[in-house]
Amino acid sequence: MTRLRRWLPGLLIVSATLLVTVAGAQPTAQPPAQSSGATTRRVWTVLTAAGSQPLPVAVVNGREYVSSADITGLFGLVLREDRAGGLVITMGGRTVVVSLTQGLASVDGRVVSLPAPPVRQGSTWLLPIELIERALAPGSTPRIDVRRRSSLIVIGSPSVPAITARGEALPTGTRLTFLVVPAVQHTVVNENGRLLVRFAADALDADLSEVGSSQVVTGARVVAPSTIEIGLGAPFASYRAAEQREGAQLRLTVDILAATPAAPPTDVTAPGQTDAGQIAPTEMPPLLPESTGLRTVVLDPGHGGTELGARGPSGTLEKNVVLAIARQLKAAIEARLGIRVLLTRSADETVALDARAAFANNNKADLFISIHANASVRSSVTGAEVFYVTLGEYGNSARGNAAEPGALLPTLGGGQRAVDLILWEMAQAQHLNESARLARTIEGEMRQRIPMSPRAIQQAPFRVLVGANMPAVLVETGFITNPTEEKRLSSPEYQSQIVSALLASVVRYKATSERVGGAPTQQQDPR
Repeated sequence: MTRLRRWLPGLLIVSATLLVTVAGAQPTAQPPAQSSGATTRRVWTVLTAAGSQPLPVAVVNGREYVSSADITGLFGLVLREDRAGGLVITMGGRTVVVSLTQGLASVDGRVVSLPAPPVRQGSTWLLPIELIERALAPGSTPRIDVRRRSSLIVIGSPSVPAITARGEALPTGTRLTFLVVPAVQHTVVNENGRLLVRFAADALDADLSEVGSSQVVTGARVVAPSTIEIGLGAPFASYRAAEQREGAQLRLTVDILAATPAAPPTDVTAPGQTDAGQIAPTEMPPLLPESTGLRTVVLDPGHGGTELGARGPSGTLEKNVVLAIARQLKAAIEARLGIRVLLTRSADETVALDARAAFANNNKADLFISIHANASVRSSVTGAEVFYVTLGEYGNSARGNAAEPGALLPTLGGGQRAVDLILWEMAQAQHLNESARLARTIEGEMRQRIPMSPRAIQQAPFRVLVGANMPAVLVETGFITNPTEEKRLSSPEYQSQIVSALLASVVRYKATSERVGGAPTQQQDPR
């Protein structure tokens, strides 16, 4: 304390001298700096609640500068050149004085340092970009957040998590670990030879320099606005993902696995030998290990292409909502369970009803989940429902129409819903018990997360289910004809709740099936 008191008068004198210099009480004899050296251009991004816009940045002698004209328009500043040798910037009720000859600025009387003084370029001034972070951002309303690592300036409250990634070798591939602050929702999707990690954010402040490369990982980059793209090498076979939340931080681990090569034959006289003495190619093992449990799930986003499905009061289309949910669910199941998940359609395309069940059959699916949004003539009707196949509830008249396309079935609250029906004696008959168990599991998980219809589990002869040769259900995620529910179904947050419920259902169903020993269904006939 004695030493601090001894030095305090000197510190106050130095601060006062700096303030006098910046404010320009005595004009300096040095002329204003002119632009010298090579000038190059790069672009930062300014992100606000309204969207993003580019901010041109000049690089002079290795330092980054922004035009005074650009930042006055961006931040709503008033700038004037003081005759005493300073630039006076007014920002709301705050005043910033920037020295034209030294790397100093005064912010309401508080001195801050800058890496260099301004540089004149033609009729404007180039100001060090650090001025935004050190002089304009502190105490600003709305908040100004400068992310130098990603060349981002965030104004207000857009979501921009900071992400640090690193890669490490595994015996069977590469492990990528992402630290995300603050934690945000995400999905991991294998798409067209690349792994996409999508974050529910407006932009990413990501450092991918330590990802590196390997046989299965060729590199990583940020794809605007909020996706990390991981290039996959030829040996790639599968991946698995896990997450751990530690307060506001998310730790996401993605293991990218290589295919295991087949062992070479040890006996050259084995039956696989050709006449020329060459060993015939050995069949590669499957990408995923053999399992007696759940291996393949087929998700069926209803309608698509020219088949619009139901339409909400504000014009929201069922085909778009259910495709978004199915894509998220596919990524979630793959990340959580590491099993194969297929979509009957991955884009806005028309797929025949019979082709959907046939797709599941041909891929030997263990589960088939068709995803829809419901409709009613009464706009007040709401709630999700889960269907599995039967004709009994609709009586003899429905049975009589079983071979007719476009038959009408009653809906809750009045009216009728057109469905395509086929004869009862079809593939789904042998899986009714397991389909009912799957439906009950889904209903239980959805009830914990979203509003359900009073008739949450129902049975109907939906054509898309009847031909499926595995446990199959149809999930009506809600009544899109209800204005409130239409808004919910269009919301990414509500869609995530539906995805969470369906993911939990598959996890629970898989665990239960494996506890009782064996696959979800025991089938004697091949599919």
